[in-house]
Amino acid sequence: MNILVTGATGFIGRFLTQRLCLDNQNNIFCLVRKSSKNIKYLTPFKVKFIYADITEESFIEKIKDLNLDVIFHCAGYVGNKRKRLYKVNVLGTKNICKLALKLNIKKMVYLSSVAVVSGNKNLPLVEDLPYKATNIYGISKIEAEKIVLDYRKKGLKIVILRPCMVYGESEPHLLGLILFLLKHRLFPLIDEGKYKLHLLYVKNLIEAMIFSLSKEEFTEGTFFVADKEILTLKEIADIFVESIKAKPPLKIPSYLKPVLLNLPFLGRKLKFFLRDRIYSIKKLLSLDFKHPYPADLGLRKSAEFWLKHSKNLSILK
Repeated sequence: MNILVTGATGFIGRFLTQRLCLDNQNNIFCLVRKSSKNIKYLTPFKVKFIYADITEESFIEKIKDLNLDVIFHCAGYVGNKRKRLYKVNVLGTKNICKLALKLNIKKMVYLSSVAVVSGNKNLPLVEDLPYKATNIYGISKIEAEKIVLDYRKKGLKIVILRPCMVYGESEPHLLGLILFLLKHRLFPLIDEGKYKLHLLYVKNLIEAMIFSLSKEEFTEGTFFVADKEILTLKEIADIFVESIKAKPPLKIPSYLKPVLLNLPFLGRKLKFFLRDRIYSIKKLLSLDFKHPYPADLGLRKSAEFWLKHSKNLSILK
């Protein structure tokens, strides 16, 4: 197959591209920006680079003559700059959909996010809940998903996957910070770490993305993607500290809880872990998807990678 990957130098995009390269029958085209510093991670692989920016519609001219079969749209921005969120997540997605329709590709896989419904209070969250975000990132993904659904109505075969928080080797956003804090006993367990945190190992996500090409049912509705196992924060912390050879995290008595939560920066991070975050993956499992990696193995591999490379922080950027 001729496959285009957007965001190929990003965390998820790199894992996907490397996995796709294992099949010698695939021709992989990576859409990357010239300014990307992570191209070096893909140069050992047999891929073709297309230097362009999805936020500029002119990029279509560089791709229109390729005989593409599939597009994996992984490119996205997860920061808090409103204009950039719109430009990359919304406008960029619209441009990719326009390209896919123009080229009449067989299938497109779009990475949305559980953030589009995470403002709902249901437990577990399910896919058919109304759109409700808790931050501007989630709002941008809602706008983007609406565009994708509109192009589906125009006849484009699109898979919409909604991953939850993704972790894995070299994850650049939160994993390194959590492991650093745990190593130095600066990540305390509040309320005994009882809250459940449904996560997603990046290699499970990649297999789900590739698997979604095999069944037409994926082109209808949306699908949460998460690890099969749901662990408590304490269970996750226990796996991490064992893997990085650290002491168990401190347990905070209830009377200190308000003090910690009011700390600038750390308090905001800790609040995230003080509620259950669970996602139903019944729809995904109903189509016979099998998770190749159990959560505890994914967590251990991620932590061990961090421990090995933590002195060379550039590898995590």
